[in-house]
Amino acid sequence: MRKPLLILVSGAPGSGKTTLAGRLADYMQIVHVPRDMVLRGIEMTESKLIDRGGIGIQLYFETVKSMLGSRISLVTDGTLRKGLSEPDMQEHFISYATVINVHTRAKNEHERFVQREKERQGWSHQWVEGHISTLNEIYDRTVDPLDIGVPVIEVDATDGYDPTIPEIVRRIR
Repeated sequence: MRKPLLILVSGAPGSGKTTLAGRLADYMQIVHVPRDMVLRGIEMTESKLIDRGGIGIQLYFETVKSMLGSRISLVTDGTLRKGLSEPDMQEHFISYATVINVHTRAKNEHERFVQREKERQGWSHQWVEGHISTLNEIYDRTVDPLDIGVPVIEVDATDGYDPTIPEIVRRIR
């Protein structure tokens, strides 16, 4: 029996992960599970900010793992940190699916992230500044793809996509 396909879109904050993941899912007509949207959905239900690195991330893994366990191929995206995310990828994704890592880069990713966070509506100034501070601490651990033993497709998302979405999909298939 064949494993479901998991297209894991990774990259530094602001590198275009979520946008590319959504476009890949639309192009391939499969489900997109954005990690940040799962976390925000939990926060909306709970009416408070959750421990994003603790219970929130575990619920995200359970969501994706449940879909993979039901034999549903999908696209997901998230910021993966070298030296921290490798065991989670092995435990929650690689054992359940055929994983392909599409890794994004953009020349101005750090600036894009900071600008986007400062423009967020409905988030406290304290939360936004904390989020930017966290990025500054983890940035160097997110710019390169993890070495998790899966194929990697590097994508420059500075201005459009290089390679293009059809080319990425050809490489995936």
